[in-house]
Amino acid sequence: MSGKRNDRGAAAPNARGPSQLPSATGALILVVTTMFLARVMFTPIFESPLFQMIPDMGAVAVVFWQGASAATSYLFLFSGVALAWSVRPGERLRRFWRRRFLELYPAHLITLVAAIVLFSFVPMFPVDPGVAVLNGTLLHAWFPQLEIWTSFNSSSWVVSCELLFALCFPVLMALIGRIRPERLWAWTGGVVALIFLMPLVATALPDHLAAPYPGHEFLGVPDSQFWFVTKFPPVRMLEFVLGIFLARIVRTGRRLPFGVRGATLLLVVSYAVAPLFPLTYPMVAVMAVPMGLVIAALAAADDAGRRSWLNSRVMVWLGGHFWAVYLWSLLVLNAGVALLVGGFDWLTGIAVVVLLLGITLLLAWLQDVLVQRPIMRRLAEPEGRREAGSGLVRAEADGPRA
Repeated sequence: MSGKRNDRGAAAPNARGPSQLPSATGALILVVTTMFLARVMFTPIFESPLFQMIPDMGAVAVVFWQGASAATSYLFLFSGVALAWSVRPGERLRRFWRRRFLELYPAHLITLVAAIVLFSFVPMFPVDPGVAVLNGTLLHAWFPQLEIWTSFNSSSWVVSCELLFALCFPVLMALIGRIRPERLWAWTGGVVALIFLMPLVATALPDHLAAPYPGHEFLGVPDSQFWFVTKFPPVRMLEFVLGIFLARIVRTGRRLPFGVRGATLLLVVSYAVAPLFPLTYPMVAVMAVPMGLVIAALAAADDAGRRSWLNSRVMVWLGGHFWAVYLWSLLVLNAGVALLVGGFDWLTGIAVVVLLLGITLLLAWLQDVLVQRPIMRRLAEPEGRREAGSGLVRAEADGPRA
């Protein structure tokens, strides 16, 4: 790893400033594109029955659904790693929360309004004002009812989770920052154990908590278990916490079990064997560890100054738009299917998919240029303003104690 070490094992900042994790950021565009293509498989764009949302898709459907789930795990793990990696010792809580809120909410609000407009003209879902309030306040992922957590832009349940992560991050970082570097792997193992425990905990939930979720009957688990393991914010926060631990492991110079290639191979193998696991293990638990190790290995490679195609300018630029791409992708697909009807042959269908992906990227870029950048420039870091309140975290400055 590059950079000097202080006497407490924490990485001192490089002269060029804190790393922005370019490789892991570049990989984000691959992640959201994978999620986009996985969603394509569940839309009637193609005329082949294989690409239509029907209950008897069997193993094929599980594989594609698992791809979307693995991509979501990457987002949550990356959030934990990225926030811990770029934490500013002593930063005021209010400033951190404001900046994180502005990173998350404007994009959500824009796509929520777009979804309301879309559903007003295309009768996909009823526009329920009460549900709209829950969606707009980012409380919808806390409810097991299908019509609530999938309301409007159903991708936005992830934002509901991220809001909880942001609120808890200062406390989590302060606590994890006090753990001695030599004990980090043991604590990380405890978090992994909790992730694997969640599918078993979910079996205690009554099946009637959630309405049937059409299209995923092939999973063979009750809908309440599916919601609890894959959508419930406190459960998904375990991946975020795992990301924080992995960031500290890399920053304190702990040895990783795999490099980028080894971690990627482990990820591929885990993806292949995941459908063999029972309950909802394939959706989160089986993929969380290898996905986290991939991100950690990429972070370590970046910290060592290694160059790769993932941290090229193009990939980092594309990855920097991942949040808007993720939020727009399902809306563009829904609008495309509604307007174009679907049922295309292979060649035409592929052309339609490329067109819709291009539209998604264009909307993400426009949102970034016209909305997100001006907001962050004017509101996230107000110049000359001093804020009262305690510091965000002083773990690296004070040293680990646990």
